[in-house]
Order: sequence, then C-alpha cells, then structure tokens
Amino acid sequence: MNISDKKNYSEGQSLPLGLSMAMAQNPLAFDYFAKLNSADKQNVINASKNVRSRREMSELTDMLAHGEMPHNTSFR
Repeated sequence: MNISDKKNYSEGQSLPLGLSMAMAQNPLAFDYFAKLNSADKQNVINASKNVRSRREMSELTDMLAHGEMPHNTSFR
C-alpha cells in the first residue's frame, strides 16, 4: 500500500496528518489499522487527536503495530 491509499479510511473522511505520517513510518501499524472496522478506526483517530508530541504519536503507532488498540484517554 502507498500513502495515497490511506486518504479515505471510512465514510469519506481522511486521516489526520500526524497519524498518517506516523503510520507511513510504521507499516505494521498501518496494516493493523487497515484491518479495523470503521468504529475502531474512529477510536484510533480520536486517540490520535489527543496526542501532544511525536513521542506520544510513536507510542500510539507502536501499540497498533503490536495489535493493541489505544484508549481515547491514553494521550490526554
């Protein structure tokens, strides 16, 4: 998959830039994300909106790469 495949994940919305950039650097995270249902994808996106640093975004994508779902409050 290339980065243009990430633009529309469900219901016509695009990924937040920081999340898409982080997943472009972590293909395992993107592969896991791509397999999620729409509700779980939205939960990941909501969690990414609470991220305040590159380190936190890296932690979020590392969780995805390991098949773990972040909690929406993980990065507040």
